[in-house]
Amino acid sequence: MKIAYLHGLESSIDIFSVKIRWLKENFDQIYTPTIKYHNKEAFSSITAHIKKQNPDYIVGSSMGGYFAYLIGATLGIPTILFNPAVIGRSFDPFVDDSNLKETSHNVFLGKTDEVIDGALVQSYFSRLGLGEFTYTAYNGGHRVSAEVFIDAIKNVAGVLN
Repeated sequence: MKIAYLHGLESSIDIFSVKIRWLKENFDQIYTPTIKYHNKEAFSSITAHIKKQNPDYIVGSSMGGYFAYLIGATLGIPTILFNPAVIGRSFDPFVDDSNLKETSHNVFLGKTDEVIDGALVQSYFSRLGLGEFTYTAYNGGHRVSAEVFIDAIKNVAGVLN
């Protein structure tokens, strides 16, 4: 199984983190780019790489969740989204939302998130989202713990380890 993981705006990929190590141990192929969200080419470049890789899931957190939603809906790939910044972004990156298709989106929202309001995320998707949305609230804030991250992916993707 293959997976792509898109980090948040103020995050980066740490190859030694528990999350990345777990992805490497449990998926045949992972795509974890370092994203400069202010770069106007970031969205199109990441979309092209993900299209080439054709992962089974795209995982994204915060701004990465916003990108993951749009890329997943463009390419028809299911997503796992943690506190996606579909609302409440500090800036609007250059994205292409003109050719979205219906796919499944698993949205995980922190109950104490002070950055992204989960109720507004659900309202946004109910008005403007394409596809099937499943929502899960978890105990925690905007930053997703390794335990929540791993358990969510295990449950959605059916990973046994």
